Amino acid sequence: MRFQNCLLILLSCLFCASNALAELSNQLNVDGQSLVLNGSGGRTKAFIQIYESGLYLMTPSRDSKTIIAADELMAIRIKITSGFVSRSSLVSSLKESLESSSGGNMAAIAKETNMFIDSLKEEVKKDDTYDFVHVPNKGLLILKNGSVKGTVPGLAFKKALFGVWLSDAPVDKDLRQAMLSGGLRR
Repeated sequence: MRFQNCLLILLSCLFCASNALAELSNQLNVDGQSLVLNGSGGRTKAFIQIYESGLYLMTPSRDSKTIIAADELMAIRIKITSGFVSRSSLVSSLKESLESSSGGNMAAIAKETNMFIDSLKEEVKKDDTYDFVHVPNKGLLILKNGSVKGTVPGLAFKKALFGVWLSDAPVDKDLRQAMLSGGLRR
């Protein structure tokens, strides 16, 4: 009986976590251009969804290598869905994921990584939204709740950052698959 109660609680938590996805918009407008939601999904840790992430492209695609390498207008939106996410946990997780995404070659993007981390100075709260927008010939714009917090130049850093979610060794394989669903909502 005790096992059944524990199992029921666990299944309830899983159901709640999987149904707690925040609604991401189907389009993202950047400098008068419209990006479409390619796919989205939630990142879960210990049965708690911590954020939802969406990939926005000019044209839907399922090809992660092409998306990562492309010097085209695109964005990743992150909507914080848990009060358990703090600035320090976000920064720590992103640094670790960038190291993995860059194949351990952080020296090549060290300056850009510091610029990126400096743009994430403010404390993180539930319902905060981060947009990481790659603009060709300009770099990666970092926005929090619609306000620009910084710009990181160069394509190498964009590749590493987008690789956090889209590489062959992503932070979350299910989330990668959801973001690459090619315009199909999860």
